[in-house]
Amino acid sequence: MEANILSLLSDSPVTFNALQKAAGLSATGLALGLVSLGGKVAVQDGGLVLAPEPEVQAKVPAGPRGPTAKVQPRLEACRSLLLSMAGGESGVTAKALLEASNGTFLYTDILLVARNLLAAGTIQESRKGRKATWVVGS
Repeated sequence: MEANILSLLSDSPVTFNALQKAAGLSATGLALGLVSLGGKVAVQDGGLVLAPEPEVQAKVPAGPRGPTAKVQPRLEACRSLLLSMAGGESGVTAKALLEASNGTFLYTDILLVARNLLAAGTIQESRKGRKATWVVGS
């Protein structure tokens, strides 16, 4: 039925009644057939036509947008504190940084800065269970 309806449609508009007579279907049968075709049929100038094939547009990959103007100073302060405290022989933990900052930094700030410094090779991480200790790399 769907192939029959598609073969009757063209670029010039065809009314529903004319399509019904040409297909030899009842109004309900034609309506169900058109619904089953989905996006292949469009309305133009009061009639039904074959819909143009939709253009598939590739999505532009969205990458990380980086720190906002509000967060950037906090991350810079966190970075400098982490580097200064990690310079000691025992290193520094996230808990020690949170206590030293008096609530200025968030835990996620510390993890973000530590991850970036680890990727750059500036600091080294040692773990004991879930507790991570960072020291300045040699």
